[in-house]
Amino acid sequence: MAPYALQRSATLLAVALLLGPESRALGQSEPLVDMQDLTPQEHRVAGFVLTTPQFLQIDATGAEPRNNDDHSWWGREDERDTWPAAAWIIDARTRNVVWDLRTAETTRARKGLRGFSGLIRLPAGLYEAHFGSYVANSVSHGSKGLISLGEKGVRVGDTYYRGPYVDDGSYEKFGLRVSGAGRRARDRELQDAARAFNASAIVTLQPEKPGTSERVGFQLDRPADVEVYAIGELRGDGAFDFGWIQSADTRQPVWRMEMNRTVAAGGANKNRMAHDTLHLAAGRYVAYFTSDDSHSPAEWNAVPPYDPAFWGLTLRVADPAARAAVRQFDWDPVPEGQTIVSLIHMGDDELRSQGFTLRQAMDVRIYAMGECTDKKSEMQDYAWIVEAATRRRVWEMRCEDTEPAGGAQKNRLFDGGIRLEAGSYLVYYKSDDSHSSVKWNDAPPIEARYWGVSVFPASGKLDPKAVGPFERDTAGIVAELVKVRDDRRSRRFFILEQPTTIRVHALGEGVGGEMVDYGWIEEEKTGERVWEMDYRATVEAGGAKKNRLFDGTVRLPAGRYILFYQTDASHAYGQWNADPPDDPEGWGITLRRAD
Repeated sequence: MAPYALQRSATLLAVALLLGPESRALGQSEPLVDMQDLTPQEHRVAGFVLTTPQFLQIDATGAEPRNNDDHSWWGREDERDTWPAAAWIIDARTRNVVWDLRTAETTRARKGLRGFSGLIRLPAGLYEAHFGSYVANSVSHGSKGLISLGEKGVRVGDTYYRGPYVDDGSYEKFGLRVSGAGRRARDRELQDAARAFNASAIVTLQPEKPGTSERVGFQLDRPADVEVYAIGELRGDGAFDFGWIQSADTRQPVWRMEMNRTVAAGGANKNRMAHDTLHLAAGRYVAYFTSDDSHSPAEWNAVPPYDPAFWGLTLRVADPAARAAVRQFDWDPVPEGQTIVSLIHMGDDELRSQGFTLRQAMDVRIYAMGECTDKKSEMQDYAWIVEAATRRRVWEMRCEDTEPAGGAQKNRLFDGGIRLEAGSYLVYYKSDDSHSSVKWNDAPPIEARYWGVSVFPASGKLDPKAVGPFERDTAGIVAELVKVRDDRRSRRFFILEQPTTIRVHALGEGVGGEMVDYGWIEEEKTGERVWEMDYRATVEAGGAKKNRLFDGTVRLPAGRYILFYQTDASHAYGQWNADPPDDPEGWGITLRRAD
């Protein structure tokens, strides 16, 4: 604080006559707050109590944004205008900011240091003083990093730091001292103040560990005004720590923490705050808050917000009568014991399927989580549903139809309903070689245990009489070769007693305009091919473009025939080297009577 000692002495002398006895408190030997010797990455908090309104002497040194000597920038481009080191004070009971170094009249010292030495007047109360020092990146661990990186930088424990305020030792000037008539607060007093602020809370979601999420269901028995107080991490390129509220019954969003609905929360630009009041009708709701794997109260990687203790989502109801009409309840996005299909806990490189039969038309809900790196790209982990009779997709998980699933940005969720007519269906799920329930390579989604696809009645209640096991339609099949694997040449004999129109459903692999997995029909006696799967007569079969489909008819006279199907050494049933077709189990050929 030496650069500001003369300014501080002059200020004290000027106000001494005005303050009378209060001036003696400013010179007390034991400051209310004394934060010195801060490390390059640290957040400190200390409380103090004032029993009467009074002037306080504040001495603080922080830092404004600064480049390295070589004019390179060590932080994110969108944080260039934020102070990497600053002090501030909030009212512990109201959570309002009462003083901030970044908005005070500071004096600029050498190489970007900013200092304040002066008086502020505060009413009696309980206060929290904060200092955030985040002027460096941790660039290595252990003693070897210190040797390889040279003389500049500083080592704290096993971590070695580099940055514009570290290389020249300027960070050692950082600090905050608060002097006045009062006393230091006990930790219990600060905790009690936070609890009192939450006395009217009906929901408090504050994930303790990075990369985790919390949710709770709550029911309003009468309409109520609900105050939303949320602090998280959002940027123009995405939301990372954020919350939302949705209807528990319709799944429709009621409120969502988005960049354009938040304001700066103090500290780093990515710290954002929402403070809204919602009028909610009587009904059932679910509140969520999700966090990624960095920048949270567990471990900040930049200057935290003004009110770090309330990182998360808090819902409060001021009216005692309305608050008494609120009840929390257990809620699960997939109703336990009511699923028609459950393909969850999917691992890497998996393709799984499950079939079912609807005995009557039904509205169903699909809850599917998968992986997509770009909304304009294809899914890497995804689900789809095939109607067994036609072998066509009736639903598929597309990136543009999904929403963030929490955790990493590539985690995507489809939570919606479709109507299925009576009939049999197959549900498929396919995953790539990374980021799944077996091993996440980034922050997992909120409902990680449901990675995969679940199908259940839209009503949430399963009627066993309306749903049964998968019933494959075998009516009219003349011959069939399906689920054909690599390097096969399979055949099946069949006889037609009279001229017959045959519907041919053939799936195969076509490359460069030629079929490499394909089928054909030969007349048994002559060996003449009476039909062959030709690339030009096929269409895309879903999945990889090389998956081809022929679905048409051929008229055959009475006689004896042989159905053939041949595959090459790669990309066939159970051994796909690219995305499988819509109907993987139909890989091969099926002949049915069409008349």
